[in-house]
Amino acid sequence: MKSFEEALEIVLGSSPLIGSERINFREAMGRVLHEDINSDMDLPPFNKSAMDGFACRREDLEKDLEILEVIPAGTAPSVAISEGQCSKIMTGAMVPEGADVVIKVEETTTTDSGKVRFTEKQTKSNIINRAEDIQQGERILSKGLTIKPQHIAVLATVGAVKPLVAKRVYVGILSTGDEIIEPDQAPGNSKIRNSNAYQLIAQVERMGAIAHYYGIAE
Repeated sequence: MKSFEEALEIVLGSSPLIGSERINFREAMGRVLHEDINSDMDLPPFNKSAMDGFACRREDLEKDLEILEVIPAGTAPSVAISEGQCSKIMTGAMVPEGADVVIKVEETTTTDSGKVRFTEKQTKSNIINRAEDIQQGERILSKGLTIKPQHIAVLATVGAVKPLVAKRVYVGILSTGDEIIEPDQAPGNSKIRNSNAYQLIAQVERMGAIAHYYGIAE
């Protein structure tokens, strides 16, 4: 009887290399990546607001600020920020040219004339700068990775909709023994139902391989 370690070494040492194929990224769960994935863009692709607030110049924080426009997420600013001005901005929206800080809505008040006044003494920039997370061309997933749900999101983010992955392994399962019968049969004297094969099939499929059941050999 060979030990588990010896048997594993024999199996791994004699396993043929499998090929690669390009598949839809939505079907890539559990597959092994056969190429590096690089980002096709800066992330974020522009300076964006980290919160709802007002985009303005830091040097103007002590002034009452005129509101130029409202910038929802997904809409580009139409005007640049100059002295004494700001634009109301939503989380994730592009920061307008000229602004270097976003002040939180809850740290402002509106004057009788409709201008915005900063009510605190200091603030962070509250801006996520272009390429702060990932630079264009940067490797974000490495060859040999087993793809998990979070990696599907990464593939979607960089437009890698046809990743190169390992083909699925085919595993043949053959039960042996005169004493075993299939589960849909009633066991007679000295017979038992075949349970091991179906557990093995489930384990193979859980690993992302394709199981082929060849039945019971005498």
